[in-house]
Amino acid sequence: AVVSTQSTGKFRLNVEKGDGNLYGTMHGGMGASLVDLCSSVAILSKCSRWGISTDMQISYLKGAPVGSEIEIVGQCDKAGKTLAFSSCQIFNEKGDLLLKGQHTKYMGTPHVELDMTE
Repeated sequence: AVVSTQSTGKFRLNVEKGDGNLYGTMHGGMGASLVDLCSSVAILSKCSRWGISTDMQISYLKGAPVGSEIEIVGQCDKAGKTLAFSSCQIFNEKGDLLLKGQHTKYMGTPHVELDMTE
C-alpha cells in the first residue's frame, strides 16, 4: 500500500503481461479483482471485518497498457451494522481515470479469525 488511512487505501501496481488481454491492456477481470480487493481493504480499515460481497458495479473508461503503472484508490463511503458501501478508482500515470467501481458488502457476520497454520 502506498497510503493507508482509516477508510482509504492507495496502491500502485505495474501492469504486467500476465495481467493483460489480447489487446495488450489490463484484462477487465484484473480490474474487477482490484476493485474487490482495494475496496475491501478500505472497509477493513474502518470496520475491522471483511464482510461478504453482495454487489459490485464497474465502469471501464480507458485501458491500461501492459507495462504501465496504475494507482488504485479504495474508499469506504459508509459502514453500518449490516452493510458497508465502498468505491474504487484506478488512474494511469497521467492521472486519467481508467476504471471506477462501487462495492457493497454484507457486514452482519461476526469477525472470524483465520487459522493459517494448517
